[in-house]
Amino acid sequence: HPFVLRLFDTFKDPNRLYMLLELVQGGELFSRLQTSATPGRVSVGDARFYGACVLDAFDHMHLQNIIYRDLKPENLLIDCEGYIRVVDFGFAKIVKNRTYTLCGTPEYLAPELLVGKGHNKGVDYWALGVLLYEMVGGYSPFADHERGDQMVICKNILRGHVRFPSVINNSDLKEVIMRLLDKDITKRLGMLKGGAKDIKAHRFFRKINWTRMLAKREKAPWTPPISDPLDTSNFDPYDEDDHVQPYRDDGTHWDKHF
Repeated sequence: HPFVLRLFDTFKDPNRLYMLLELVQGGELFSRLQTSATPGRVSVGDARFYGACVLDAFDHMHLQNIIYRDLKPENLLIDCEGYIRVVDFGFAKIVKNRTYTLCGTPEYLAPELLVGKGHNKGVDYWALGVLLYEMVGGYSPFADHERGDQMVICKNILRGHVRFPSVINNSDLKEVIMRLLDKDITKRLGMLKGGAKDIKAHRFFRKINWTRMLAKREKAPWTPPISDPLDTSNFDPYDEDDHVQPYRDDGTHWDKHF
């Protein structure tokens, strides 16, 4: 799928596993938000474009019974054409009914995931609502602005009270966020009979031509500056860890096809 990071091949040596991944040079959506004209936020139109990329990627994953469970701006890269690539599938899982693992980023967790009664693809649509709110509002709807306390964030999620800052004044955006952030999963947009198609048909996304989006024929709101095929300037530098932990085979040969 054009909005999902591509895995080309895998390799291994006696101590390590390797994944050869597509190089996406535009940096994280998180960086894009921080360096926008209004730091921390983008316009409603930009949020619609980025949200549409994520929604189409989720639609593709969910049709294969894969739930993602780790949506956040840091896990969305921007390619050279300005489109989103969903990356980091460390919490992704094939789920046909429901699963019970508590995982993800606190501010993006759905209430059913927190209470441990089982969850499914609905957690991804809840997270999409949080993302849309954060892209335009500048912070997540359940943030603890005083201390960033994770317990406070979780309590805010379970209460489910969503207040919109003055910068989120688009009625269609507010409605789609509220319908995605419905605590009742049976009423949450995306979990009804039409699935992801119900979200795509919402008034907020009416300007999106889904066929042209999938073909990457729509003009992206921002194209990253890239000087050459190996330019990594849109990412922050970091120190590489060359330490290798010796691997001891447990006898199951779980990695034989890697």
